[in-house]
Amino acid sequence: MGYYINKNSKGELLSPINKTQALIADGAKITTARFQPNLVCVVENGLFDAAGYCFSKEEFEQFNNPNDDRPKTWLIYEHAAKLSGYKS
Repeated sequence: MGYYINKNSKGELLSPINKTQALIADGAKITTARFQPNLVCVVENGLFDAAGYCFSKEEFEQFNNPNDDRPKTWLIYEHAAKLSGYKS
């Protein structure tokens, strides 16, 4: 798990918490936990949220680990690849 989103499409730094709301305000849409293009998983870690780009099915499976009980929100975000720095 290695590509994370820390800025929105306007280049503004995302707050350490409430990343789901910030990404929705920037055009992301809530979805279900299934691998699909532009998938982002926002994991609530307590003091900070991590918005991870699920660039592959394997990456998705890491974020969707049934033994990980941290709260997660799944988003479709058209800017995911670019803002995460992912290079295919």
